[in-house]
Amino acid sequence: MKPTKMKSSGELEEYIAELKEQLKQAKLDKREALAREQKQAREWRTDLAHTLGETVLTVTGCDWTRLDLEALREWLVDHAGEMQTLLVGPERTPEDAHDALIAFRRGQAAEVKQETQQAEVDAPQEDAPAAGPTEPENNTEASATDAGGTAIPTTDSVTADGNDNETQDTPWTPQGESWQPQQGWN
Repeated sequence: MKPTKMKSSGELEEYIAELKEQLKQAKLDKREALAREQKQAREWRTDLAHTLGETVLTVTGCDWTRLDLEALREWLVDHAGEMQTLLVGPERTPEDAHDALIAFRRGQAAEVKQETQQAEVDAPQEDAPAAGPTEPENNTEASATDAGGTAIPTTDSVTADGNDNETQDTPWTPQGESWQPQQGWN
């Protein structure tokens, strides 16, 4: 805002005071913006440190209480040059770095979800009967079943010591991959 015509000294003083007030407000706005940016950067660095710590614990497979911080620091110092070559990329804005952190976390979450789903597929199903003695298919007798609907072998199939004994009266239920006596029966 430049004065276009000749103004009096009083008008120019008012104009200077107005500019000083605008400058003062601009400096205040700049200080507030800088404080917000610094706070956001601290939060994002904290998020990064948290993610890196979780990654270290996951990779080492230990609880945080067992992690030897001095040994970790020494290892990091010993491998600093190699890590810098492998891990340090081009400079980017804090926003871009934060976006990369979020993408990394999403990638980890997707990996964990995929591993969990694969573990569920690989895990033995509790609904399926465990491997054990089988009865011939043409057996017309109705066999006893447990609450899950799996067949309980008759007492004449096997004893607790593995010997054939038709007088054994301990009920057997499938537990794991082999037949085990049901707990609590004497």
